[in-house]
Amino acid sequence: MNMNGSRWRRLTSYALDELPDAAAAVFEVANLVRTVQYIGCAKGNLRRRLATFAQPETKLPASPGGYYFRYEPTAREDEAFAARLASYQSTHFGRLPARNQDTPLAPAPAVPSAAPRAA
Repeated sequence: MNMNGSRWRRLTSYALDELPDAAAAVFEVANLVRTVQYIGCAKGNLRRRLATFAQPETKLPASPGGYYFRYEPTAREDEAFAARLASYQSTHFGRLPARNQDTPLAPAPAVPSAAPRAA
């Protein structure tokens, strides 16, 4: 089993079978040219979470060349997910991946308010 999650793999049942059952991770799903379509977190089971993309209600639209995924194991999924989204947004003019625009996301980090000015 190849545990190198940083390399892109084709999103197939064979590739999913090679993933660990219980793994906390954040992941990206991209098209053939590696344009990220979705960033998500495994919610404790990477294999099961990625397999949901084959289900009719969450199935990704057809894409020439199929879809690919990569992942990063982490003990703190929420923090890693928020960091991955922030990183994506910082390099894409504040936009989210196409499939993240329609799904509820983790709450944005709190922005510290400015201290009131003394008169």
